[in-house]
Amino acid sequence: MASALSAQDVVWVEPVGSPETETRFSGPADPWTPYRNPSQRIDLLPPIDFNIEQDTFASEPIADLDPIEPGSSRRKKPSFGRAAPVTIGGFWAPNTPVVNQPANLQMNAQFARLAMPLGIPEEGKPLWLAIAKFGRLELATNAVLPDSGEAVPSQFWLVETGVTHIRPLASGSTVGGTFLFGSASDKPFHAGRDLTLMSILFATVPARNQRDDWSFSLFYSPTSQLPYPLPGIAYLYKPDDTFEAKIGLPAGLEWRPNDDWEVTFSYFPIVNVNAMIRRRLADKLWLFGGYRTDTQIYFLADRTIEKERFYVFDQRAAIGLDRQIGAGFSLEFLASYLFDRELFQGTSFTSGRTDVIEFDPGLGLSLQLLWRR
Repeated sequence: MASALSAQDVVWVEPVGSPETETRFSGPADPWTPYRNPSQRIDLLPPIDFNIEQDTFASEPIADLDPIEPGSSRRKKPSFGRAAPVTIGGFWAPNTPVVNQPANLQMNAQFARLAMPLGIPEEGKPLWLAIAKFGRLELATNAVLPDSGEAVPSQFWLVETGVTHIRPLASGSTVGGTFLFGSASDKPFHAGRDLTLMSILFATVPARNQRDDWSFSLFYSPTSQLPYPLPGIAYLYKPDDTFEAKIGLPAGLEWRPNDDWEVTFSYFPIVNVNAMIRRRLADKLWLFGGYRTDTQIYFLADRTIEKERFYVFDQRAAIGLDRQIGAGFSLEFLASYLFDRELFQGTSFTSGRTDVIEFDPGLGLSLQLLWRR
């Protein structure tokens, strides 16, 4: 399972000063922010793309943005790394034939995640953010791993908890880190070698023009496509309120030409891609569609090679509806066409592959409840 903190793990608040503003914390009149312009929308996490790996099951949404309400007077500042602090949902993919085996494979999953500040955010003060993630993936099949001759494990579990620390500096920069500890395995917490410890160190430094930023990061997770420390550097280009581009690694862009359209794209090595377009159909109702890759990575408890991982991979094209139902809650339905689907073992995503199982393209359906504010 790719266990990096994703865009779905972010909590955010709004600046005070407009009728549309909502603040979820009591306390000081001005919410905490590490950014230089308090008139802009405030994100508790800096502009670093935390969707480093497409994580947490095939049920994850292709889009998890907080749409701007029509007629809102607040500034429409695009911002990477913001989304619902609470999500509960499930995913189902029906039986499809396994290639070169007299077997079928069905998938289903359930998941939940939570991110919340530890204490009341204050202007210019460091912030601690607590994170919890849970997931269960079931592979219902009688297929066998062709090299080892073992049956495909039927269930996988992800249990992770951790913190993010964010510290604003007097210079206008922001530094911090994220640490998640847990288990991603068919037998959770079975042994010490099955434990995961994901870490991200980051710094955001203002550019000379005081409009853009430089983003620096160092990422490591033993359950990622590249299970090695991986540095990142990107230039955040923000020419106006409708467009933001992250040039470098991780890479991405977000474009909102008006209140009815949104376009986003992100990329992180090796093959983590997420591209999406959203269109407002009516007040509180959005249509969205796009393309993404999905990689899930686990440790098998009974593996004979300690550094070997078990991979579940596919590509998908999807379309869905997002309906805001009140009190900050949204209900999201997503239908996906899953293709290039395979299971395999390996010491990394690109090398040492064994026990490769391919299965036919098919449909995937997900439903989830999100609380955004």
